[in-house]
Amino acid sequence: MNTRKQIRLLLTFYSGFFPATLVISLACAGLFLYLGMAALTVLIWFKVFTLGIIAYYISKYKYKEFLYYQNLGISKIFLWTASLTFELLIFGLLLILSLKLS
Repeated sequence: MNTRKQIRLLLTFYSGFFPATLVISLACAGLFLYLGMAALTVLIWFKVFTLGIIAYYISKYKYKEFLYYQNLGISKIFLWTASLTFELLIFGLLLILSLKLS
C-alpha cells in the first residue's frame, strides 16, 4: 500500500476523535499557562488518562471500523500508535507554546 493512502486512512481514523482530544489539549495548555510548572505532572497524567478513556471508547464502540482498516491493510496497533503519537506531539507543542507565552 502506498504511503499517501496510509496517511489518508490514518487521518480518517484520527478525525473521529480529534475534536475531543484537541479540546482536552487546549484546556491542559491553558491550565499550564495559568498554573505554571507546578501543575505539569498532574496535567500530563490527566492527558494520559483521558487518552486511555477515549481509546477504550473508540475500540469498544467502533470495533467494526477496525475491520474496515484491517481489510485495507492497516493494523489496529499501527492506527493507535500513529494516532496517539501525533496526539502527544500536538500536546507537547501546545505545552511548549504556553510555556513560551508565560
